[in-house]
Amino acid sequence: MKITVLLSLPILLFGFCLTPSEAQSDIQTVYNEGVTLYNDGEYTDAMVKFTAILKEDPRIIHARSYLNKCRLALASKRDVSNDIKAQIAQIIIPQLNFKDAPIGDILDYFTIRAEELSGGKVRPNFIYRGSADQRRNTLVTLSLRNVPMTEAIRYVSQLSETHIKYEEHAIIANPNYGGAAESAPEEALSQGGQTANSGSSGTTLFD
Repeated sequence: MKITVLLSLPILLFGFCLTPSEAQSDIQTVYNEGVTLYNDGEYTDAMVKFTAILKEDPRIIHARSYLNKCRLALASKRDVSNDIKAQIAQIIIPQLNFKDAPIGDILDYFTIRAEELSGGKVRPNFIYRGSADQRRNTLVTLSLRNVPMTEAIRYVSQLSETHIKYEEHAIIANPNYGGAAESAPEEALSQGGQTANSGSSGTTLFD
């Protein structure tokens, strides 16, 4: 439920050209925008609003209260995201072999394989933020043995130039993130006889 609290404490001016009533109105507007962002779950943007208010007048307790709520909410989101990543990191893939596999099929494979290997306890939800053509035509060739699923995802991220982000309820795969794929060694993978390279055409093979 959205809550709007009228500010009654003394408020400093945003600029020398503003009257006290104009300055209070501006701060009230920023405060209301911050509350709306907080209620919408946009905690980082809300923090910017409340921080700006407190910079003008540290005595505005409602803004300080919301700023603390934003920090707690962001910390909670990070904890949940880390839990999801930690769960997937515990899943060891005995063998994986992609040959010119479309990125969409690879993400589906990770979901199904995670559920199989965890006995149904973990079923990651991947959301691909690329086009249908990218999902179908971004091909990866990759061979791995006995690796945590998070490492397999990291290698796929690098080879396909897809940015991976672990969020509260999903793993976001974004090929349009400015080319910022999850970091992985640039040299050929060496552990356990693993090989990896990007593909350009062919058929899918999952082992």
